[in-house]
Amino acid sequence: MRYRVLGALELWDGDGWTSLGPAKWRMLLAVLLCHANRTVPAERLLDELWGEGQAPQSAAKLLQTYVSRLRQSLGDASGGALITDKQGYKAHGYRLAVEAADFDAHRFEQLVEEGRRGLDREAEFPSPARAAERLREALVLWRGTPFADVPPTPSVEAETTRLGELRLQAVDARIDADLRCGRHADVLGELEALTAEHPYREGLRGRLMLALYRSGRQADALAAYRDLHRLLAEDLGVEPIPPLQRLQQRILTADASLLAPPAPRKEERPAAPAPRAAARGPRQLPPASQAFTGRHGEVAVIRALLDQRDQSDPGAEGGGDGDGGGAGRPVVIAAIDGTGGVGKSTLAIHAAHQLADRFPDGQLYVDLHGTTAGLSALEPAEVLGRFLRALGVDGSSVPGDTDEASAQFRSLVAGRRMLVILDNAAGVDQVRPLLPAGPDCAALVTSREMLTTLEGATHLHLDVLPHDQAVALLERIVGVERVRAEREEAEAITRLCGRLPLALRIAGARLAARPAWPLRTLASKLADARGRLDELRFGDLAVRTSFEVSYDAFRLGGRSDDADAVRAFRLLSTVPGQDVSLPVAAALLDHPADRTENALERLVDAQLLESPDSVRYHMHDLLRLFASERAEQEEPEAEPAAALERAMSAYVATTQRAVTLLDPHRPWPRHPVEGAEVPLRDRNEAEAWLKAESGNLLAAVAHAVTQSDALARLGIRLAQALQWFLYPRAHAQDLQTINELAIGAARRLGDLESQAWALDHLAGAHWLRHSYEEMRTTLESALEIWRAIGHQRGEQRSLCNLADALTELGRFEEAIEVQRRQLALARDTGDVAAEVIGLGNLGRAHRGLGRPEDALTYFKESLEQARRTGDVHHQGFAMYEIGITYMEQGKFPEGRAHLDEALPVWQRPGMYESWRGHTWSGLFPACMTLQIGPGPH
Repeated sequence: MRYRVLGALELWDGDGWTSLGPAKWRMLLAVLLCHANRTVPAERLLDELWGEGQAPQSAAKLLQTYVSRLRQSLGDASGGALITDKQGYKAHGYRLAVEAADFDAHRFEQLVEEGRRGLDREAEFPSPARAAERLREALVLWRGTPFADVPPTPSVEAETTRLGELRLQAVDARIDADLRCGRHADVLGELEALTAEHPYREGLRGRLMLALYRSGRQADALAAYRDLHRLLAEDLGVEPIPPLQRLQQRILTADASLLAPPAPRKEERPAAPAPRAAARGPRQLPPASQAFTGRHGEVAVIRALLDQRDQSDPGAEGGGDGDGGGAGRPVVIAAIDGTGGVGKSTLAIHAAHQLADRFPDGQLYVDLHGTTAGLSALEPAEVLGRFLRALGVDGSSVPGDTDEASAQFRSLVAGRRMLVILDNAAGVDQVRPLLPAGPDCAALVTSREMLTTLEGATHLHLDVLPHDQAVALLERIVGVERVRAEREEAEAITRLCGRLPLALRIAGARLAARPAWPLRTLASKLADARGRLDELRFGDLAVRTSFEVSYDAFRLGGRSDDADAVRAFRLLSTVPGQDVSLPVAAALLDHPADRTENALERLVDAQLLESPDSVRYHMHDLLRLFASERAEQEEPEAEPAAALERAMSAYVATTQRAVTLLDPHRPWPRHPVEGAEVPLRDRNEAEAWLKAESGNLLAAVAHAVTQSDALARLGIRLAQALQWFLYPRAHAQDLQTINELAIGAARRLGDLESQAWALDHLAGAHWLRHSYEEMRTTLESALEIWRAIGHQRGEQRSLCNLADALTELGRFEEAIEVQRRQLALARDTGDVAAEVIGLGNLGRAHRGLGRPEDALTYFKESLEQARRTGDVHHQGFAMYEIGITYMEQGKFPEGRAHLDEALPVWQRPGMYESWRGHTWSGLFPACMTLQIGPGPH
């Protein structure tokens, strides 16, 4: 059996790599692989799989079951691979027997060690070229983060960290080997990214300085040293290591010995002869972008594909003419996809220049105009004619038939080392006839759509740039000093451009053309969302134009579902938040879920929408602005607001249902809203939905309260419902924000009842912040409104909360007086839930006055009422207060018993999570005094 962990955990089943089933099986196998060929005690495995001391009583039997199932997956019925180590008749632990060649992590370590030996200057025959080859072979084994699909365990986390550090060391060693072989130009971009990611690694900084110096960039090499010197001095108070200081001095004095690597020793066999110097073959690559930044992972993947191909071809090392050594090997195809302006063409051209020396017979390039504004996509026959003429075929001999021309093209490039770049493809049918078939050729294809049916292709999806790389791109265009002088403004421009490379190039070009402009000028222009796309155009570049090409393909398309897709694109711009779920999108569009999903997936295929999982969709900020423009221009005037009202109604109706499932006994202002409710079956689903949607719900409140009266009312209703999700989790800031917004909207609408509820809920945020005086004044404002409109239920709730605030302020007598007024109202109206809360508050005030027996009487009455009504929340509160009161009396066994009973309440979904910590704190004196641990809960 073979294993891979440098990425997702996979097994070789004889036909291909497969993943393992349930998470616990993957965790078990991962831990055994972390300790391959060593016995892992059963007790440790229990801690790894369930957490230290958290394993259930049935864990030992479950572990045996998992071992049995794992053996079945490994085809190890005899137990010869997954070995049980026994003590007597009992399993003591388990050991996984693994050969180094069958385990990618072990093979990686072997290759790294071989590479290091080739770099050892004390070795008899050091060989940097062979070392670079071995280290590349090691790094090709990496497919992503180790154990990527395995839930974390202590062993897995430790091994992931160790392997990650070893990988970084291997990269460093491989760069060292490349520098010794004179490949400084090849590693420069990679070094810049690595030093940005690991600024304190002085060895990498030294290699960057050397590569810059050898590339004729002495000033940049010295600037790299100054940056490190400043960083170490400011952050750590230390100087760079002596070797780095000496290197700086050698660069300052233009030491000639730094300019070239030492000549290879006679005993060293070169990894490969130099490329053939013959000038035959076309060289059609466009110039590479001088501002190219980042994308090191994608370039590394393309390099790795070629490395794997060359390693599988015994004749590749000699750079021969492909006379059979590569027979049967497929051509390397890398298909790069991503939204408009994300940098697909720039990446392909940059990578092609980096790899050009591997293709001495030529490089063919064509822009297929698949998504070029104002131009039709090129026909394959026209492209083949261009390629054949570039390869020396007389124009009169070019076949007119596409299939015939494609066959002639494949024949001509067979046996040659050629790179073909098919940029801006419309689709698979346009690309297929243009692909070479020779195993020594390669093709880079770019397209907005993912060309999933392109056989044999490795797909690279480009997202927007990471934040640091986006700022670095701006630096390259505008200038490092200018960007660093206004760092905050540069980061604002990066954010407002959505980290989209095209937008950043335009912003950078505008600033470069206006050297007198401070960056804040452009940042302030971009801050106006309605004019942002107008600002993001310069010369022949425009973000809006890039988006229009994809949009118009749907708007003018002939498919029956194109109209649904463009309408969905426009209306999605109305929904606030980071993403939108499929059920809410269906409500927005007023379509069934399957029809909605089809429209959204069409947009995903066209890179106008992203889908982080199967039921959620995200739109880039600049695309949202473009979609909003189109909605304003093309939708009926009332439709965007009506669509948003449908989505908001779905949010409100589902939130009301969710908080009711979490706490059915909680009294709150129920104003049912008719909407397309997301189906939720129980508390767990309610909790999961609210957590997943919380960011969108908060954004929906903030947006809705500024819109029409109908939408503002929905925003207020959503804020009211969210109270009972946010308050138990102590989300004070969110609670304060949405209730302040609700108060403002209610005042605008003249809705006194909603204003009073929002004031009462705002008092809850003050409670969580321990701002009891602000809580008191807020509640007094609410009480004025309740009494003015004669709303007894609201009045008694605010009285109850006011008593709480007065108790915390130490005004116990006032608290008792207020609470008695509340209890009278609760009993008059038959509100048992409010009575339960009031009795608890009376108990707290009496305890504050030093009357513990009176306090216990009220707490026990509150507990009895809560049990009678099934109010689990306030059963927990009452048991907590009884336990604390007993503790203060020194009755530790009684206090511990009640606090033990309270603990399970806070572990239920939707309960007050912070009270679990309060309860544990309350238990501590009893446990210390009685010298016992906590109870069974």
